[in-house]
Amino acid sequence: MPRELRTLFLKKGAFGPGSAGRRTGVVARGLVLLALAWAAGLLPHTAWALTPAGTVLQNRATMDYTMSGLNITSYSTTTLTPVAELVNVSVAPAMAATAPVAPPFPATGELLYFAVTNSGNSTEDYALAVNPAVAGNDFDPDSPVIAIDGGNMGSFEGTGTDTLYSGSISIPGETTIYVWVISDILDTPLDPGDVGRVTLEAMHQNAPASTAPGNVYLNAGPGGTDKVLGASGGYGAATGAYLIVTTSLSMVKSVAAIAGTVGGIPVTLPVTGARITYRLDVIVAGTGTAVAVTIADPIPVNTTYVPGSMTYDPDGPGLSPPVGMTDTNADYPVDRGEFTGSAVRVRLGDMTAGTQTITFQVTID
Repeated sequence: MPRELRTLFLKKGAFGPGSAGRRTGVVARGLVLLALAWAAGLLPHTAWALTPAGTVLQNRATMDYTMSGLNITSYSTTTLTPVAELVNVSVAPAMAATAPVAPPFPATGELLYFAVTNSGNSTEDYALAVNPAVAGNDFDPDSPVIAIDGGNMGSFEGTGTDTLYSGSISIPGETTIYVWVISDILDTPLDPGDVGRVTLEAMHQNAPASTAPGNVYLNAGPGGTDKVLGASGGYGAATGAYLIVTTSLSMVKSVAAIAGTVGGIPVTLPVTGARITYRLDVIVAGTGTAVAVTIADPIPVNTTYVPGSMTYDPDGPGLSPPVGMTDTNADYPVDRGEFTGSAVRVRLGDMTAGTQTITFQVTID
């Protein structure tokens, strides 16, 4: 893990309770009732796209009548109702909420993965902070930092791609960003089963003086509209954990080969009709046993599984030749693999230290 990750230190208490320039007040009763209903969870907000803050709703009525034998149409005045800005944020683990950590210690660059969602109707600035001193911890993870996932989702590519967080970050409305929390585990007395939790927090920066759902900031939204705190009150938090284990599992997926033709000429490009060979390396480290290991890998959209293409190498790549696996589960446990119709599934069973490798093929539609 690059050592520059240690250069950023996020202090506890980054979210102060006050803010200059806060303006609150009472707006039209209908707006307040709407905000309170939303805060109470009475109004759904995920079934449709939200109207952007600042959008002006125009409405005019017509009236038709007859007078002195003439058909007449007249119009009411036009009402202009600017949509208020709704502030809502949530934080949640984006993959497993618990990350196993195996000796040796100290361990550096241990990862947790979170989703931060702006479920409001306008781009908002949020401050992120991580707290490693969670009540009930057996140990506190050391020097946690935050990196914004900027590469392949769920794959940490290093701080050249996954940018270290510094200052607030703008998140468009109805958008989720993904972030890594990266910590060291110090060489303190640790036992298997010990847990060190960290909490990731997101706090709205343009209305930080209150986190009360339904709180209104007059004229603080786009185009002078009002800003209303939704159910989250502009604050979200979630907790992940590092678990001390004697054995750790990791899995690395890669494209082992691409074979296709264009105009009858062989190419190694992912063109329609080309065959992709995927490789999965399942790696066990430590002194214990991982029990009942099962791998499931969905076939990508726009591809078709190649029947009978699964192979299994119990010694990892480069040692004994791999063996073929059938696509049916009827011959388990002699044959460990199966194709479910939508995914490759391989039951590796109990594993100790070492690497086992699976390959299979798909054709690009």
